[in-house]
Amino acid sequence: MPHKDVLILGAGAVGAMVANKLAREFRRKIAKGELTITVLDKNEIAHNQAGFTFVPFGYFADDDLTRHRRYYLSPRLKTYLGPDFQVVDVDLADRKVKVRGGKAFTYDYLVIATGASFDVKAVPGLEKDLNTFYTSLEDAKALGRKINAMKEGKIVVFVPKMPIACPGAPSKFTVMLDDYLRAYKERDKFDITLLWPLPNIGPPAYNSNITANLKERGVNDVREFKYDHVDPERKVVVGKNGDEYSYDLLITVPPHVGSLRGLSIADEEGWVPNDKKTLQYRGPAGNYDDVYVAGDAGSKEILKMGVTAHFQAFVVGENLARELEGIEQKVYYRGHMGCPYVGSAPTAASRGTASLAVWKYGVPLSPFQPSRLGWRLYRMYYYIYWDTTLKGLM
Repeated sequence: MPHKDVLILGAGAVGAMVANKLAREFRRKIAKGELTITVLDKNEIAHNQAGFTFVPFGYFADDDLTRHRRYYLSPRLKTYLGPDFQVVDVDLADRKVKVRGGKAFTYDYLVIATGASFDVKAVPGLEKDLNTFYTSLEDAKALGRKINAMKEGKIVVFVPKMPIACPGAPSKFTVMLDDYLRAYKERDKFDITLLWPLPNIGPPAYNSNITANLKERGVNDVREFKYDHVDPERKVVVGKNGDEYSYDLLITVPPHVGSLRGLSIADEEGWVPNDKKTLQYRGPAGNYDDVYVAGDAGSKEILKMGVTAHFQAFVVGENLARELEGIEQKVYYRGHMGCPYVGSAPTAASRGTASLAVWKYGVPLSPFQPSRLGWRLYRMYYYIYWDTTLKGLM
């Protein structure tokens, strides 16, 4: 076998799963010098961002959601971590990737799994009053302190636009917020509003459950909200039609953009276009079968969820394995998507219930009901994430 180089951009969920799967399956070829798998990431520390939704309510400690990336990346990999390894240019024609520190990497196969970033400036006025559980562990903890300090008032949960990572998270957060206020505050002294940019939250079965849940809780559920700006002085969110929603605490999911915004391989918002089944690059730089794009970095038309990343990682990893073995037959991403649904959170006044809602291309989500077992499995997953999912074992 002639020597091959696989280069993986990003050591988050997708990058780690692909890298670890290949490192395990091709350990002998790596040992014999026939294969090199290189992973780049601009950060040394990894956070399980999906767990940030729970942090304001005290469900997870820092250590539950934080690891050094070398903790879960195979030692068989060539791993480069830190700000010097932030990608600044990708030349698909020349098969070359340049990083901020000046180093250039070449490849035979490329995996783009650089995830998403945040564009707070996209909403005028938001920078001056940004409270969120999306951007970092510290921000999520700070938000929890602000909620805990409130005795009464108006809380607005604001989602300006799609796509966002884990589109079910804002409504899950709203449910847990309501249960928190009922258990530890006087709920009738609070007003909760959810500003949502689309007609539905998720597919019909998911939307039916969450719509009924929010209504029962007395949450002001505003759909198809088109924002104009945030006025932090008056403490109002202003819509395109002039509607205003006043708040004492504004909780926002900042608009998302692709992490490679500004590079020639990405669209104007930074997303890297890919075929929805093969996940191979199909973008402004042309069509490249030796380049795979997966996870949040990919086309904005593919929902950005943990379940999506999970299935895409195994598709990419398997197809790369077949490429390396000279097997022509490929497997395809069938559009598996999913989002845990939270019916209620466990407090002194309520039981925690949840369910994992999963669907795929051509197969709609079936009606479902959350359960206590579903909540326990949902919470448990965050503890096994580092040693199973990221290592490509499940």
